[in-house]
Amino acid sequence: MLDADIRSIFVCIQALEDAIRYYDLLAQSDTTDSDDYEECKYMYEVELSRLCEIYSKEEKRGNVPVPLKKLLKNS
Repeated sequence: MLDADIRSIFVCIQALEDAIRYYDLLAQSDTTDSDDYEECKYMYEVELSRLCEIYSKEEKRGNVPVPLKKLLKNS
């Protein structure tokens, strides 16, 4: 069974990737202020990077169910 923290990181990585793609789509709309969405995207990307570093360390220890490369949809 996965450690609760690893499971949470796994889910957060997936959710952040989806949110980044969603905000990227919204930022392309002519009817929105793209700066707001770009700022959100940046914050999500920073957090995603931090979580990927943690996940990668756990992957090296053999504590994750899915390799990071497969978990990331945009890689």
